Amino acid sequence: MIFIGCDGGSTKTEWLLCNERGRVLAHRTFSGCNCAFLGEDGFARLMADSAESLLADAGINAADVASAMFALTGYGEIPGTESSFPAALRAALPGCGQILIDNDSVAGWAGSLAAKPGINVVAGTGSVAYGRDPQRHGYRVGGWSLFFADEGSCSWVARQLITEFVKQSDGRRPRSAIYEEVRSALGITKDLYVSGYLQTEVRNNSALLAQLQPVALRAARRGDTSALDIYRRAAAELAETAVAIRCKLDFPVEVPVRVSYSGGLFHAGEIILQPFRKEMEQNGFTIEPPLYSPVIGATALAAERFISPAALDDLLANAAQAL
Repeated sequence: MIFIGCDGGSTKTEWLLCNERGRVLAHRTFSGCNCAFLGEDGFARLMADSAESLLADAGINAADVASAMFALTGYGEIPGTESSFPAALRAALPGCGQILIDNDSVAGWAGSLAAKPGINVVAGTGSVAYGRDPQRHGYRVGGWSLFFADEGSCSWVARQLITEFVKQSDGRRPRSAIYEEVRSALGITKDLYVSGYLQTEVRNNSALLAQLQPVALRAARRGDTSALDIYRRAAAELAETAVAIRCKLDFPVEVPVRVSYSGGLFHAGEIILQPFRKEMEQNGFTIEPPLYSPVIGATALAAERFISPAALDDLLANAAQAL
């Protein structure tokens, strides 16, 4: 049997094609597939071209694929995607035995926890958490908006950074490393140019907001108390999403719920992991580093109904080793 996993986000669309033993037959990464940016026609073209390239790499036809799982940003969030996405993917993979589609947060969970019960917290450009209980019930929290929500994400950290910068510039708070790092990172000679940057560059490219997160990180590593407090508050916001999921699902009360994590914010290392671990432990969770990437998680979801749990574990381990 042959399976396809696809993790499709705003930045990149990663595909993995392997057999039931986890032998990788093709692995490709293409540009982002966010329908909000591409439109329905652009999304359909990208997925069709990507599928064609992947199948050509493996030397097979779509009809040879038993199951494909697509974890896609925007699915279920943008009106019409529940019908347009399946149509586009069936056209891209004619004859494929089974096509599954869900939001990309589901692949993050499946990869981080090897599709086992628990919760995965994602803090990247945006933030979202997803979990499943032993009864396979799932629930999602967060992922609402880079500009107005997605608390604890890189974009949220950047928003707090800018708020602190403008207060320091005004004199409402003492100036610190944050003030120096923002001016240096943006190369500005006048503080009000920050406003122009936000209203032009960031307004036209929302990804630029999250790219300010490393500026906060540099200040935090210099010991800036305001920057360190931003990461502490980010950890508290992320913990809140896990608590909300636990309340909605049916986890055994006698065993701490497993929580894993993924996303670019965690590349900050102990600056975020230390307060994150503290928040999670105080709320009765047990923390586990992520096992696999989201694209391997999507492949697990494609294969789980076709092979035994033990065989699925082998598939994931073998595919991860090959990648």
